[in-house]
Amino acid sequence: MLNNLDHEVYDAHCHLSNESYNPTTNIVTAPAHSAVAATSSHDWSKLVTYRQINPKAKIGFGIHPWNIERDLPVDKLEAQLRAQIEQQQPDFIGETGLDMLKGNLNLQLEYLKIHLQLAQDFNLPIILHCVRAHNQLLELLGKFPKLRGMIHAYNANFETAKQYRRKNMQLGIGSIILTSNSQLAKSSAHLPLEQLLIESDAPYMPMTGKQTSNSTDCLTYALELAMLQQKNPSEVIARVNQNWLNLFS
Repeated sequence: MLNNLDHEVYDAHCHLSNESYNPTTNIVTAPAHSAVAATSSHDWSKLVTYRQINPKAKIGFGIHPWNIERDLPVDKLEAQLRAQIEQQQPDFIGETGLDMLKGNLNLQLEYLKIHLQLAQDFNLPIILHCVRAHNQLLELLGKFPKLRGMIHAYNANFETAKQYRRKNMQLGIGSIILTSNSQLAKSSAHLPLEQLLIESDAPYMPMTGKQTSNSTDCLTYALELAMLQQKNPSEVIARVNQNWLNLFS
C-alpha cells in the first residue's frame, strides 16, 4: 500500500488546456512532472512559455492528425518544424499520428512521415496517436529504426504491444484501463512494466463521472494497473516514473 495517496505519478501525456494551467495568467496551480504535447503549430510558442514557468515539464512540438487540414500545409511543415526544433529545443515531437476514424489517412501519413524523420534526425522521442491504424503505424515505424517514443492512449492487445516494444515504443496507460472490457484492461496483467507510462491526456478522456481530466488522475490509473498486475502500488509508480525519466531525459 501507499503511505501517501498524494504520491506523484509523472504524466506522460497532457495538453496546455489541462486545468492545472491557466494560459491567460501563465499560472501553474499544480506544478508536476508532465509531458505536454502540442495539438497544432499555434501551441508551440505557448509551450515554450509553459516550460519556463514549470521546469518539471517536458514539451513537444507537432500537429495532431485531426488538425492537419487547417494547420501548416504539408509542403511547409518540414522547414517550419525543423526551424522551431533548432530554435526552441522541445523535449519531444508530438502529438502526431494516424486516425482511421477521422480525416484523410493518406494526408495523415504524409504529415506523420515528416514528424518521424525529424524526431530521428534530432534524436527526440515521439508521441503517437493511433486509432485503428496499428498495422500501418507499425509498418512505418519499421523505416525509422532509431526512433523511440510512446503510443498515447494505448488500447490494443498483448501481441500488438510486443510489436511496439520491438519498435522501441512505450505504451501510454490512461482512463481506458478503468473500462473492464477494454483490450487494455484485458491485456494489462501481461504488459511488462518497463514498457509502460501513465498519462492523463488532460483535459481529454476523463474517467467516468468527470467532465475533464487532469494530471492528478494518473494516480488512479497507476493504482488500477497495480491491481491488475497484482503488484505493490509503490513499485508500479516507481517503475513508471523511471520510465518517464528514461524517455524524456
